[in-house]
Amino acid sequence: MQVSNAMIASMERVRIFKQMHAFIGDLSHSLGLERIGPWLTERIFWRANTADKVVALSFDDGPHERYTPALLRYLEESHVPATFFMIGRQVRKNPDIAREVANGPHEIGNHTFTHPRLPMLGDVQVTRELAETHDIIRDVTGREPVHMRPPMGLFTKRVVNLTEKAGYRTVVGDVYPRDPHKPGTHKIVRRVLGRVQPGSLIILHDGGNTPGVDRSQTVDGVKEIVPRLQDKGYRFVTLSELVRSGNEM
Repeated sequence: MQVSNAMIASMERVRIFKQMHAFIGDLSHSLGLERIGPWLTERIFWRANTADKVVALSFDDGPHERYTPALLRYLEESHVPATFFMIGRQVRKNPDIAREVANGPHEIGNHTFTHPRLPMLGDVQVTRELAETHDIIRDVTGREPVHMRPPMGLFTKRVVNLTEKAGYRTVVGDVYPRDPHKPGTHKIVRRVLGRVQPGSLIILHDGGNTPGVDRSQTVDGVKEIVPRLQDKGYRFVTLSELVRSGNEM
């Protein structure tokens, strides 16, 4: 089959995009701005200040019809709880999976309804994003979320004010291996193990806000991260348990 110049050019653009995507992920991880979060503001939960070897797994952007159930099966087998920050419209799309999360030992958090950049929205829009997600999570699962993670970790003082006014605590985390950039399972595992400490909140993704999402590297990574941290003496807890485990940072 003859390959046209247009097809070659398109393939080259895809290759360049993937390289740039990987480079941005590597650079972002190297900077690790989430690690200096506690010095930026104490109004946001980044990690717990504790000497106890407790750690929390958290997953954003689900529930996803393929990757969330795969994670739930492994977490159940390993007797490990996690916290799932759900997108409202993904809950509407996959209500049975949201209920499956709620039926386990897991916690559910608010990750907005459409996954927008909250600082770019007006006050009414931010409030609506949180309220609509809260309502659908409550109606589908019976759970009442109390924590909100802003999409892409983007927040301002105004967004935090509105989040607190809505009855939520803003949460980010301190260990983020940039799994959406698909750096490879090995890198995901190495990045988590290299930065985790007692009280850490690990940021991962079980879904996505665009078609064709692939979180297989994350699923495979979790299957290595969990036993290796357990071998180091770590115990996995939900976000709320982590918050209660020590002084906040």
